[in-house]
Amino acid sequence: MSQELEQRRQLAGLWKDQRQRVDRSLRLWESAVLLPLRWTKHGWEILFEVRAANMSWQPGDICFPGGHREETDPSLCATALRETWEELGIPEKEIQILGPLDYFYGYSGPLIYPFAGILPARMPLQLDREEVGEVFSVPLKDLLAIHPVVGKLSLASRQEPGFPAQWAYGFQEGWNIRGSYEVFFYPWKNRIIWGITARVLHQFLERVRQEGLSPKEAERDR
Repeated sequence: MSQELEQRRQLAGLWKDQRQRVDRSLRLWESAVLLPLRWTKHGWEILFEVRAANMSWQPGDICFPGGHREETDPSLCATALRETWEELGIPEKEIQILGPLDYFYGYSGPLIYPFAGILPARMPLQLDREEVGEVFSVPLKDLLAIHPVVGKLSLASRQEPGFPAQWAYGFQEGWNIRGSYEVFFYPWKNRIIWGITARVLHQFLERVRQEGLSPKEAERDR
């Protein structure tokens, strides 16, 4: 074997598998969530969780079932299904996945991969009380009728001590504004759905509207 072929073989051996992972040195991680729908006496409803009060990260926030991708998860959809099973007690085989929504960067670290799916209508939930304080459902027709409040947050960076500014063209002292992004707020009764959860919800509702499903059509016939 020639030296070049041997070197090629050694280089190829650096890839134990072909899975592309997140660069963890950037403090990023992959997460997946499920936007869960259920058919009820009111028609289609979307199920939301309220994070348990004892959680160290965002206790009391409204969210969808989801969490970090584990090495044993064969796909991000599998992550969403596993997390739903762990948090709501719904077996993965009982959930109908409709499809993926667009993934996005959560700015605080996670890369969010959302999926929409249908839960069985009559199967009781078994909440993981360590993570889930309560759940509630909102009729899809109500959500389609809401005009969300939209705010904006700025993204900025700042040099830390030792940063070689002389080699970074365009960097200025202090905070450098790099852009901004929209934050959606959906008020419903005495609750506010916002942040990552509202972004996933907004994306789903826009998809429903684009397909021509009206609030009336989302309601069950009486």
